[in-house]
Amino acid sequence: MSGAIPLKVKTAPKGVTIGGGVKAIGFEILTHLERLLSDGESGAIDLRGLPMAPNEYEQLLAMLGTGELDLEIDLNGPTRIRETGYPGVWWIQHKDREDRVLSEYLEINRIPDFLCAQTDQIEDAVRELSDRLKGAA
Repeated sequence: MSGAIPLKVKTAPKGVTIGGGVKAIGFEILTHLERLLSDGESGAIDLRGLPMAPNEYEQLLAMLGTGELDLEIDLNGPTRIRETGYPGVWWIQHKDREDRVLSEYLEINRIPDFLCAQTDQIEDAVRELSDRLKGAA
């Protein structure tokens, strides 16, 4: 077997609950939290774009824990917004109508961005309410 690459599979020692990949994500979250605190800069981590080993998803869930808020809204499919055990760290999952996960990410922010009314939405609201009130006068 010339050219074969010898591989050894390593397993985590007993009692280790946070793997290296999960710990790396934890440090990335910490960096985002520090930026949010010092400069008000938000950040996000795309969980679907990360190569996770088996069980790392569950380890990440366990490491972050759960917070007080757990919301589900319908945005052309269910969207679940969970506050983790760390205020400012939100676990957000978007699914389609067939319950397939479309996107999943951690947002580090005071409140998830898409829950905040955007400037163009507020401009539309001002215009629509003004038109309605003028028509009602």
